[in-house]
Amino acid sequence: MHIITAQQIEHALPLQEIISAVKAGILSYQKEEYIVPTRMHLEQPGLDYLLMPAIGQDYLCTKLVAVVPANKEREMPVINGTLVLHRRDTGVAVAMMDASMVTSLRTGAVGAIGLELMITQAPSSIGIIGCGVQGIWQSIFAATAIPIDRIFCYSRTPERFEVYRSKVKAYYPNLEIVWCESADEVVERAELIYGCTTSPQPVFSNDKKLIEGKRFISVGSFRKNMQELPDEVYLQAEGIIIDSPAATEEVGDLINAIARGMIAKEQIVTIGEILSGKRTLKNPQDWVFKSVGMAAFDLALAEAIYRSL
Repeated sequence: MHIITAQQIEHALPLQEIISAVKAGILSYQKEEYIVPTRMHLEQPGLDYLLMPAIGQDYLCTKLVAVVPANKEREMPVINGTLVLHRRDTGVAVAMMDASMVTSLRTGAVGAIGLELMITQAPSSIGIIGCGVQGIWQSIFAATAIPIDRIFCYSRTPERFEVYRSKVKAYYPNLEIVWCESADEVVERAELIYGCTTSPQPVFSNDKKLIEGKRFISVGSFRKNMQELPDEVYLQAEGIIIDSPAATEEVGDLINAIARGMIAKEQIVTIGEILSGKRTLKNPQDWVFKSVGMAAFDLALAEAIYRSL
């Protein structure tokens, strides 16, 4: 069995191939070629433990992940875990992978796919709220998917900025990266804004004038009691694009938007429905994208990485 490290995973495939692999996984799930049961989600104080299995046509995988938000203060990864890839025909385990890097790359790729679906005209700038691991990879994949010149960013822990800037510029050295003094400043200055936090409450002001005309992607807060984007974002939105049908029952952004009557269930569409042509968005720039992840994406990327070795 191959032991595949985070560094090997990061450099196994070009970024555009990662996006393509995840997109293929989304379409395979839409065509019911993957079996993806509801993930097991065990919550303890300061800990989320996730078990995420998926079965494809040639391979199956299981990802075990521990999410510890307090690791931010320890300067450690918030997400740690292992992914095991098996051949479907024999059941033999062929690879063990660093789950944190697989998660970072596939989530970055999903964010880029959502970005592509939302834009009618590419923005010249994006905003990043939260400069941790996901903020880094969402920035890198956004710059891979569309031509952007500038990133405005903010984090509650300013010391992360240098790490963030260094990593993003290692991939895109010509990008201008601008530190902002608040999340509101990011929203004010950027055209499209990413939320990349584990915040239990909205990360910028619920201000109609501030939010009007902006576009939003949330890849952060993942629990029922968490809402990363303020209500006004959903009140102004035409609908919500999601990456997993389970999102409507798993995350506060969607649960609250539905419960408070801001968004009707028929205003929610999956990226698989759009990519497969089942649904078409009339004004995609007026939709919000919320990502929560799914084992199908892990399987698609893990298989592509293993085949590349």
